[in-house]
Amino acid sequence: MNKKILFVLIHLPVWIVAFLVAFGFGTEKFPGGTDRHYLWHTLTLWIWFLCSFYIFYAFLVPRFLEKGKMIRFGIYAGLFVLIIIPLLVILSVIGFKLGSLAGHSIFSLEFLLQWIMLSFLTAFCSTLGTFYKFGTDWFDNLNLKKELENVRLQSELATLKSRLNPHFLFNTLNNIDTLIQQDPAKASTVLTMLSDLFRYMVYETENEQISIHKELEMINKYIELEKIRLTNPEVVSLTCAVDEDFLTPPMLFLPFIENAFKHSNLNQPNAYLSILITAKNRELAFRCTNTIALKENEAKTQGVGLKLIKERLNLLYPDSHKLQIVKNQDVFDVILSILEHRV
Repeated sequence: MNKKILFVLIHLPVWIVAFLVAFGFGTEKFPGGTDRHYLWHTLTLWIWFLCSFYIFYAFLVPRFLEKGKMIRFGIYAGLFVLIIIPLLVILSVIGFKLGSLAGHSIFSLEFLLQWIMLSFLTAFCSTLGTFYKFGTDWFDNLNLKKELENVRLQSELATLKSRLNPHFLFNTLNNIDTLIQQDPAKASTVLTMLSDLFRYMVYETENEQISIHKELEMINKYIELEKIRLTNPEVVSLTCAVDEDFLTPPMLFLPFIENAFKHSNLNQPNAYLSILITAKNRELAFRCTNTIALKENEAKTQGVGLKLIKERLNLLYPDSHKLQIVKNQDVFDVILSILEHRV
């Protein structure tokens, strides 16, 4: 949103409330008052309220209080609240013969009571300006922190992707080298799949969101390339039941699948990897279950990308996802559900 529009939306309630209060005081009936007097009285009070608010909001708080200059802030705030603003307001009232002070001496009790009331109202408006400044700063800092966190996460994800790609590439190229001698036609098919996969990783990952069908196509090619090195490829199953099209961040599921292949050693007896992806009723569900290779320790089993994926999900779907990662003695299970918008 445009910063000027956002500023207006944030401060519009202040202007409206200040005018309504000024109007209430400004229309106070006093001898000899006319509509012009009441109008000037209202405008004087409105400007007073806003000055009290914004001098603290835009000047005293950011220049002194937020920088820890407490003594200077206290001196300037005291002078402003107790002397400057009440004096200016009273001089305006007397000069334009407005309000109940008109005709009273500056040494009268009415004058003293009016000064006290003006100081109190000035202090009230100044306090509102102080808290409003702290509130808007907190909101701005929260947004900035979120933006910096997102930049950091995107940087780490880019680093993760560059680390995963060579690892996967080396394994696949070794498999292609073997296939060239055994089955040149299949080697050509695998090489085309690898080219498509890396084209996807280079170009599609530049988008914040893509169709789930593109993501599934990439996942299927990745799995087919991984299955080349398996003695019994049937131990890997991919089931997709996507009734609706969804937008999803690219490569959201790949780290889970990559870690499953990495830590399961599917050439061992009784090993398996099962992947289920469904999209129905605005819910995208993913489940990846794999056996754990013998002698895999806890640190390795957790995988290098799972922490980053958790942070990414928290940023993208703070209140609309649920992630469960369960490790039993020999099975690792990832269950993820996301509430998403339709394309």
